Amino acid sequence: MAQTQSAKEAALATECEYVSGSFRWFTYAPDVTGLRLICLEDLETGTVVTTTVANPEQRTAAHKAWAGARQSRAAGMPWDILSEMGQKGVDPDQKIEETFRGYGHASVGDMARLAVDMGKVPMHLCLALFNEGTLNSGQEKSTRYQPRFGKAVLHQLHNYLPSTIPAAELEALETEYQAFGALSLSLFARQRASLQQAFAEYYQADLTDPAQKSALTSRVLDCVRYFLLFGQWSGMSFETSARDWSRIIGELKASPLAYYHRVAAQIEKLLSPTPEEEKILSYKAEAPGLVRHTRPQTIVNMNLQALHQYLSEKTDLLQAVTIRRGAPACVAQRVRLLDAHYTPGDRLLAEYILLLWPGMERVPLLDWVHRQEDDTKRVLSALIFADHSNYSELPAFARTTSMTLSIESFLGELRDFNRHRAWGRFIPFPLVFGERISQDTMEQLLARGFGLPLYLSEIPAFASYKAAFEQDLTEYYQKLQAFFASVVARYGDTIDYVFLLNLLPLAHQVDLWMHGDPKQALYLTKQRVRPGGHINYRALAYQANQLLAASDPYLAAIQLTEQPDPASRAEFFDRS
Repeated sequence: MAQTQSAKEAALATECEYVSGSFRWFTYAPDVTGLRLICLEDLETGTVVTTTVANPEQRTAAHKAWAGARQSRAAGMPWDILSEMGQKGVDPDQKIEETFRGYGHASVGDMARLAVDMGKVPMHLCLALFNEGTLNSGQEKSTRYQPRFGKAVLHQLHNYLPSTIPAAELEALETEYQAFGALSLSLFARQRASLQQAFAEYYQADLTDPAQKSALTSRVLDCVRYFLLFGQWSGMSFETSARDWSRIIGELKASPLAYYHRVAAQIEKLLSPTPEEEKILSYKAEAPGLVRHTRPQTIVNMNLQALHQYLSEKTDLLQAVTIRRGAPACVAQRVRLLDAHYTPGDRLLAEYILLLWPGMERVPLLDWVHRQEDDTKRVLSALIFADHSNYSELPAFARTTSMTLSIESFLGELRDFNRHRAWGRFIPFPLVFGERISQDTMEQLLARGFGLPLYLSEIPAFASYKAAFEQDLTEYYQKLQAFFASVVARYGDTIDYVFLLNLLPLAHQVDLWMHGDPKQALYLTKQRVRPGGHINYRALAYQANQLLAASDPYLAAIQLTEQPDPASRAEFFDRS
């Protein structure tokens, strides 16, 4: 077996292994993993993607999808249609091909659901996938329940820097870079021990009660996760339709992050292997004929480049709206409900601009966008919509509405709110859409600052713990800025600074725009305010609820009356 194989994998008997270029296939039999498990490892990045197969002889998802598609033309009941398929020996590959090419019914791809599990991936990839998904379900490894986050590996630097850097230089940079992963874990462990004792005393935990002991551990982990890094290894399960996978693969291939290009190719190979690979592995992929149109979706990024040029040269945007730069400092979280006079179009253009200049002050930007003359707005509209159509759709963040929450919190909470995929969501991080991250872009992102758990910032009894927590984060950022400065001095604008995103702690401030409707307003705020959740996002959900309820008399009935209380012992131990 390959040296990259983990000890846990080695403990299980693999069924088959096959190396194809930079990829390693390996499989597990049903008597080992319940369902037959197909695994694909990228030997260069270490990322592993897997999927299960229900039937080694049938393309199950494609078969279901074609049977469903037949409903539009076949008069019989479902069993009649499936029986006809069996009697005629219908080949779903052939029928799917005919449906796609002969009739143009790409929507049949939404009838085949495909699940992919991923391991050894940075947290930001999980965030990006959940943010881009629409018809999906899934889970990411939780920092609350996964002990492995106490020793999480930082995604290797060589995945983000050009191969032209000499090997000796790259090795030295890797050492400096990995030191931040070690520092993160040391701070995580130190603060965990400190807060475990402080919280147990303050909330009078009965450590002989398993429920209280478990709640105490979860609350502490909710706090110390702030020291985990955005580029540390995580894992996820992501399930969506074949059609949606095709779109996401195409978007990842066009990302400013080269690592995402490799992940896209890896997922595509897993879901749509070559006939030779299928034969060697005895693997019948679920619906390879439905993973179509996966070419790089470059339209959004090309339009962003044109927009960048126009705004810089033809407007006063850069003179009229302040861009925040400077050393990161401790900031408070808050929620804003964007003013109703900003149209969905205003919000859409503001999002595009924030991908280009993420440090722009939000309200002045929206005001600038709103007050442009109609002729200028039409020019900007043409730049955004250029080359988009019903076949080349706008990005997912274009689902703007007249009800937008701007949640100004931290990466840890953003991962939680990002689960609400019924909302249109926008994060001003150029992960999937945007331009390469320059020195200036990184300075703008860093300047957003960092925050603290409300247990520490809101309860006077924890003042000394708050000071120590904040001091640790301040010193971490100082070291990060010093490393950033040394790399800039060495390489200037010849490299992409995207690797620095990996070094942002989950305490880092990022705003999430959520575009919704009354139905989702009720669900989100009721769901996220419950005592079982982390205090920071409970407080954010309550603030959002108060703003939404006050915005319209017809929404007044959703108003919550009980504000989350960090000091409440009952809430601290309540896991409901």
